[in-house]
Amino acid sequence: MRKNSFIVQYPQLNAQIYLTPLQPLRFEHWLQCKAWFAGTAISPLELQYGADLIELQLRYAGEAFTLHYEDNSESCWVSADSAAAAMLLSELANLFRQLELTGF
Repeated sequence: MRKNSFIVQYPQLNAQIYLTPLQPLRFEHWLQCKAWFAGTAISPLELQYGADLIELQLRYAGEAFTLHYEDNSESCWVSADSAAAAMLLSELANLFRQLELTGF
């Protein structure tokens, strides 16, 4: 089983974290993304997807975030769902830096 992780970019001028997988991930890998958060302080909630977009609702430290993946551009980012959540993006970025993706 291979492991993967993210290059994490957090430009503090906007309320988003940009994620780039070290190894390419296919759309079907993203459909299994809830499992990536097992044993972490990040709680995965509802997963929604369409033809080329996946969105996973996340909860961290009592605040809501959304993990987005757009298949056509292979773009991935995390957005804060409130001003209070935006205050936690730096901490969340550090957790994503430690995340190991497994299961493919």
